[in-house]
Amino acid sequence: MLVISPGHWLPGTGARGLIDEVTEARKVVREVAAIWSAHKYGHKVIVDQVSRNATQNLNYLIAQHRKYSSARHFSVHFNAVAGTYERGIGCEVLYANGSMKEAAEQMCMAICEASGLKYRGAKKRTNLRFLNAFPHSALLIEVCFVNSLTDVHLYKTYFNEIC
Repeated sequence: MLVISPGHWLPGTGARGLIDEVTEARKVVREVAAIWSAHKYGHKVIVDQVSRNATQNLNYLIAQHRKYSSARHFSVHFNAVAGTYERGIGCEVLYANGSMKEAAEQMCMAICEASGLKYRGAKKRTNLRFLNAFPHSALLIEVCFVNSLTDVHLYKTYFNEIC
C-alpha cells in the first residue's frame, strides 16, 4: 500500500514564490494518484481540508497516515530559500532512518533524471514530525524550489515526467 499527501493545509501556508507550495503539491499528489490508479497500485490519498494551523495539520496528516501502518508513506512539498534566483537549486528527498536512505536517493535521482532538476540528494532529517512518525517507511519529497526560475520552469515543463 502506498499513501501520499501534500504538505500543509491551505494555499499560502507553505513556501511561496513563483509558485505556491500547497497548490503545486496538491497537483502532484493528484497526478501521482492517477498514475498509481492506472497501474492498479493500492494507494490512499490524504488531503487536509480541515486544519487551521501547522500543529493541527501535522496531527491530522500523521493520524490519517497511521491508518495504513504497513504502507509506504510519501509527503509532497516544495522548498524555498530567501530571494529569487535564476539558477537551478534542485530536488531533494528527506528521510529519518538510514533504512530509507537508498529509497530517498532513488526517488530524488528519478525526479532529477526525468526533469533536469539539480540533484541535491537524500537528506537525513530527524527533526520532522512526519518522518519521525514513520521512520522506516516515509519519504518527504521536496520537488523543487519555488523561488528558482530554472526549477519552476523545469517543474512546469516536465510535470508529468516528475510525477
